[in-house]
Amino acid sequence: MDSLSDRSGDRALASPPADPAQAADESLTELLEWRRHQLQRILGERIAVLRRPFKGDGRKARAADREEVHQLRTGLRRLRSMAEAFPRHWHGPSAGSLRRLARAAGDVRDLDVLLETLEDHHPEVSGGERRQLGRLIDRLDTVRCRGRRQLSRRLRQLPRGLTPGPKQPQCPEAATDAHRGALPLLRAGLIRQLADLRLHPGWGDGRRPARGSRRERDQHELRKAFKRLRYQLEVLEALEPALRDRLVLLKRTQDSLGLLQDLVIWRPLLKRHLEGRLKRRLPALAARWRRQADAAWADWLVLRRQWLDPATGLEAWQRWLLELKSPAG
Repeated sequence: MDSLSDRSGDRALASPPADPAQAADESLTELLEWRRHQLQRILGERIAVLRRPFKGDGRKARAADREEVHQLRTGLRRLRSMAEAFPRHWHGPSAGSLRRLARAAGDVRDLDVLLETLEDHHPEVSGGERRQLGRLIDRLDTVRCRGRRQLSRRLRQLPRGLTPGPKQPQCPEAATDAHRGALPLLRAGLIRQLADLRLHPGWGDGRRPARGSRRERDQHELRKAFKRLRYQLEVLEALEPALRDRLVLLKRTQDSLGLLQDLVIWRPLLKRHLEGRLKRRLPALAARWRRQADAAWADWLVLRRQWLDPATGLEAWQRWLLELKSPAG
């Protein structure tokens, strides 16, 4: 009996418990690989479509192509957010290569958003403004077609790690219990993002930034920081599915700041392609954009107060993250 006990003790000494840091590293690496293959499977389908130059006609075909470009850019950004947040655990395409490819898609996407806005506004005006707006849409559509062809060519040379292989590894449709070991590192990454957000200069002082100012640029960078937080939270959602309300709040914040940023992006685009000042050439459109910007700014002020309130904002999110139960909890 004693010899059996001795042998059991020897086996226990020979097989020490897994190191918690190593176990968390392995779980996070596996979770990121699962998420990467999930995203790249969808991206592969979009890339196959967008490699072909767009030749369709009609509003429906244009809308479908614009959505493909939008989803490509979003998928690339999701991959990039993981590559930047967890470089030691990431085995996919480099963050730099994803950034460059997303920028190529972004140039087309910025034009798409502007064109959609102008096309929606076109039926609401008449006379000289309607003709001027129609000519502007035609010019921008020509620029968009050129950018779309450049994107098609760019997608024929994908960065290393993004090119589909002959056999894609199979991954489960949902994250497994084994992936829950990544929770401590995911939590740490999100808390770091919350700290970066709180220290960000883009919060300003509650006053609307001047056009072209550093404060306006800081506000745009704040929006991108919120977007990174949202994409990282989507990785956590694989382990904690009940995150819909938090993701909705992040999306609303992103959209509120996004409309303000769209107007910043559109100014140089219109300056190159519009004959004269917007307010003089397209007064109804200029007035509409002022109203939209005013509404977006008012919405942002409400959200800004909510995010900076310790009871509802960033500090409350940090407390929530610390209370999440780890696998051993």
